Amino acid sequence: MFSLLSKRFTSASALVKPRKFYKEASVAVETAAAGPQFQVLLDGRKLRTTAGKIFAVESEPLAFAISQEWNSQKEHIDRTHMRLTGLAFTALDNPFEQNKESIVQSILDYLETDTILTFADQPEKLVQLQEQKWSPVIEWANEKYQMDIKPTRSLVEPAYITEQTLDRLQNFLMAQPFWTLIGLQYAVEAVKSSVLITLATASHAMEAAEGAELARLEQIFQTDTWGNVEWSHDVEHLELMSRLSSAVLFANLTSKAYSSS
Repeated sequence: MFSLLSKRFTSASALVKPRKFYKEASVAVETAAAGPQFQVLLDGRKLRTTAGKIFAVESEPLAFAISQEWNSQKEHIDRTHMRLTGLAFTALDNPFEQNKESIVQSILDYLETDTILTFADQPEKLVQLQEQKWSPVIEWANEKYQMDIKPTRSLVEPAYITEQTLDRLQNFLMAQPFWTLIGLQYAVEAVKSSVLITLATASHAMEAAEGAELARLEQIFQTDTWGNVEWSHDVEHLELMSRLSSAVLFANLTSKAYSSS
């Protein structure tokens, strides 16, 4: 039977925000054979995941960041403002029974259709904008991971990606902890299937705001040309930036620097 905490966090529909049922979130530590485990407590009671598991992580900074998400809730619990909690629940419950190999393969599958690897052939202003904004990211990735990726200008021909490039990227990703891969996978899907934007943001080569802008570059160009639907594109940009920054923060806080796995 799920705990009271788990029930209250998951029972309400996505359209109805459940009322806040606690006063304070805090962090506690327990010693385990694998090392210290950090738990989030709600009024002293252990937080549980959607599947009813006790919430426990190896990363102390992540535990404090998640407790802050809970402390930031007002009268009602808004799960759209609790992305770190959601990612941690996904990693702990693993509802799709993923492993490192399956996550790495899903990320690699996105590379061929990476947003910034398909350049337009017209109009000229858009072509120039993509060259200016996207090319430096591709060059950075090639140097950082010793790859030789080349973009395409054709909707038929894919970008130039060698088996050696895939092998090197696969080796890098497989060296990451499972939790970090959960964050990277979410980031890739958030930024319109761009592996390169995700890697650049996760490596601190660019800010999340810039990553969101690069992912929407063509849409921004069209908006500047034809006009903006009031509020809609701004909201989309902020949502994308929120997803990317949360995913990258999660990936960094679960990296080897904070994890023994």
